Amino acid sequence: MSYFADDPRFAGNLTADGRATQSPWANLAVVNGPGTVRRNPGNVALTSSAGAFHTQSVLNAGCAVTVNADTCLGSGTRATATTLRSERFDTRPGTTVAPSIHRFNSFLSAHYDVSDSLTLYTELGYYRADTTRIQPPTINLNAIVVPASNYWNPFGPVTFANGTANPNRLSGLTNVPAAGLPVRLSTYRFVDAGYQRVNVDNWQSRFLGGARGKIGSFDFDTAILYSEAQATDVSNAVNMTKLQQALSLSTPDAYNPFSGGCSATPSLGDCSPSSQGTIDSFTFDLVRRSKTTLALADFKVSRADVVALPGGDLGVAFGIEGRRETQADIRDDNLNGTIPFVDAVTGERSLSNVAAVSPTPTTRGRRTVFSAFAELAVPVISPDMNIPLVQRVDLQIAGRYEHYSDFGSVAKPKIAGAWDLTNGFRIRGSWSQGFRAPNLEQTNTVQYSRLGSNTDFYRCEADLRARRITTFGACGRGVSYSIFIAGNPDLKPEESTNWSAGIVLQPDFQNPKLGKLTITADYWSIRQKGIVGQFGPQNALVLDYLLRLQGSSNPNVIRAAATADDTPVFTGTGLAAAGVVTQINDQFTNLLPQTVEGLDLGLLYNVRTGIGKFDWSVNAAHLIKFSRDTPPGVTTLFDARAAGTINAATPLTDATDLIEQRGRPKWRLTSSLTWSLKRIQVGGFVNYTADVNDTNFLDANGLPYVVKGQATVNLYAQYRFKGGVLDDTRFRIGTRNLFDVQPPITADGYLGSLYSPYGRYLYATISKRF
Repeated sequence: MSYFADDPRFAGNLTADGRATQSPWANLAVVNGPGTVRRNPGNVALTSSAGAFHTQSVLNAGCAVTVNADTCLGSGTRATATTLRSERFDTRPGTTVAPSIHRFNSFLSAHYDVSDSLTLYTELGYYRADTTRIQPPTINLNAIVVPASNYWNPFGPVTFANGTANPNRLSGLTNVPAAGLPVRLSTYRFVDAGYQRVNVDNWQSRFLGGARGKIGSFDFDTAILYSEAQATDVSNAVNMTKLQQALSLSTPDAYNPFSGGCSATPSLGDCSPSSQGTIDSFTFDLVRRSKTTLALADFKVSRADVVALPGGDLGVAFGIEGRRETQADIRDDNLNGTIPFVDAVTGERSLSNVAAVSPTPTTRGRRTVFSAFAELAVPVISPDMNIPLVQRVDLQIAGRYEHYSDFGSVAKPKIAGAWDLTNGFRIRGSWSQGFRAPNLEQTNTVQYSRLGSNTDFYRCEADLRARRITTFGACGRGVSYSIFIAGNPDLKPEESTNWSAGIVLQPDFQNPKLGKLTITADYWSIRQKGIVGQFGPQNALVLDYLLRLQGSSNPNVIRAAATADDTPVFTGTGLAAAGVVTQINDQFTNLLPQTVEGLDLGLLYNVRTGIGKFDWSVNAAHLIKFSRDTPPGVTTLFDARAAGTINAATPLTDATDLIEQRGRPKWRLTSSLTWSLKRIQVGGFVNYTADVNDTNFLDANGLPYVVKGQATVNLYAQYRFKGGVLDDTRFRIGTRNLFDVQPPITADGYLGSLYSPYGRYLYATISKRF
C-alpha cells in the first residue's frame, strides 16, 4: 500500500520508497574482459561494453540467460530506479524498531555523623544493560573480485585446476578465454548470511566519598568522585579476506553471489542460499570497545548571612573543582588498519577488512579541567521596608571560570532577579552566558567513517533532461557511500547568551476549599555561536550537482571514474558523464550563530474535596523563533535554487526559519490530572505535538509534506499499602497510548525525536521503600 496515494502532490514521488538498492540481486562486471561478452547462438550480448552485468528476477524483462528457476543474467547495471524497482530490498521486515533490553541498576548511599559539625558520606552506584537489536543483512560496498576459479562463475574456466569439467560455465561464450574471467562484485546484500544481530553490553560504576559540615560560621562540602563507563558492541560481520577465499573455491562449497533472490518476492529473501558451512567460513564477530572515565574533586563553602543589608542577609557561596576526563574507542583489528584487505586478484588494498564498514581508527583522548565559581544572594528590598508595589526584590549574581588543558580558558557570568509586587504576583528574569566544550571524539579523531545514503541529484538532473522521469521528485537515483569525518583539534567551545523574563501568579482565594492555583508564563531566548557540526552529506551532494552544472565539481564528493555504462545516462542531456558516488568527506567545525526563542506557559491547580484530592497541571511550550545563520556555502545553494540553476525540488534545509521543520513543532502541550483518596490514586496524562513539515520530502514545487500533529493518552491506577510487611509498598497498573495511536508517517518512516513507535500496551509495577 502507498501511504501517499491519496495526496496528488506526493502520489508519484518516489522519495518515500525506502527500499534499498543493495539486495541479493547483484551488480557485477568482468575484470580485464574483452568488452562486451557475447554468447552464441545469436551473438547475444551478456554484458555492456564495460563488461557490466547483473542478476535479476526471471519475471522481469531484460533476461539474457537463465541461471536458475528464479534468476537470470542481464546486461549492464540493475535499473532499480525504473524497470527493476520491484527488486529493491525491503529492510524493514524482521528488524527491530527498538532493541530488546535488560537493565540492572543499584544505588547505595550512607552517612556517618562524626560530630555536630562534621558528617562523612558516600554513594555507590552500578548500572548494567544488555541490548540486542536486529538489523538488515550485511551489504557489500567494498568492491571485491570473484576469482575465475569460482565454482558458480558463469564466465569461469572450461576445466577447473583439478581437471574436472566446469558445469556452470555458460555454453557458447564467444570471447571468454578457456581459463575464464574474474568478476567484480559491487552492489550486493548477503541475505543468505541472515540478519545482523548487534549485542551491546554496557556498564557504569560510580563512587563518591565526601564530608560536609561547618568551618567556623561557614558551611562546607567537599568530595571526590570517580566514575567509569564501558561498552562492548558485538555484531556479526563479513570478513573480506575469508570471503574471497570462499569465492575462490572450485567446488560446490564456494560462495555463490550469482544465484539472485526470490522471483515471487523480489524484495525479500534468497531462494538459493549458500550452505551454512560456507557462510560460517567468512562471517565473524566484529567487536568495538569504548571506555570513558571521570575523576573529580571539589570543595564548596557557603553562608546565608555573611552581611546584614537593609533588605536582609547577604548570602555567599564559592568553590573550586578539578576533573580528569579520558576517552578510548578501541576498534577491531579488521577495521583499524591492523588487518587490511588486499584483493588476491587485483592487488587493491583497503584498510578495512570488513564488508560495508569503512576503516575507522582506534581513538584515545584525555583532558584536565580546573574550575571555580562564586555566587551572591542579594536581598535588595524586604516587606519590612514598606515600599509601595514592591514587597520583595532578590538578586542572584554568579560567575564561573573553567580552564581546559586542550583549548584554553573561559569565564561566564549569570544574574537573576525576582520582584514580588504583592503576595501572589511575582516578576522574574535572568541573564547568563554559557559554554560547552567540544567532546574528546570531536577534537581527537583523526578520521572515522560511516555508511550513508542519499540521492545523486546530478543524475536526477540527467534523468529529467532525458525525460526518463517527469518530475524531479520521481527520481530514484539513490546512492550509498562512505562518509569520512575528520576531527578538528582547533575547535572552539560553543558559547551562548541566555535570558528569560516571566511572571508567577498565585491568587489568594481566601477560602481554602477553593484550592490553590499557580499560573506561570516565561519568555526565553538562547543565542548560541560556534555550535559544533558538519556541512552534511546532503549539502555536499547538492553542491556537487551545482558545480557540475557549472563545469567543475565538489572535491569532497569522490566519484568513481565514469564507465561505458555511465555514459548513456548523460547522453543527449548536455551534461558531462560522472561516475557513481563512493565517498563524501566532512569535518567537525564551528558553525554560524543560532537563535532560539520561545514561551513556556504553566498552570497548576490543587484542591481538596470530600471525595479526595485533585491535582491538575497544564504545560505548553510555544516555539517562537528557531533560526541559524546560513553559511556562505549553503547560501550559494539556496541562491542557485531560487534562480532555477538547480531544480526547485532539490531538498535544502532553510536554517533561517527552522520552526515546524521535522523535529521542531511550533506547539507542544502536556496535561495531567490526578485524583487521590487515602491510599488510592488514579491519574491520566495527555501529550500533544503540533504539525511539522518534512523538508526532506518535497513536491514538484518544492513545498514540503505536512506531518500532522498527534495526541496520546496514558492512564494509571495505584494503591499504596500501609502497615505490616507491605508497609509503603506501591502497586500500580496502567496503559500507555490508550487509543493505540500510531506515529504519523513521513517519507523515511517516522520522526523519532517527536514520537514513539509503540502502540497501546499495559504495564504493572510494584515498588517498596525501606
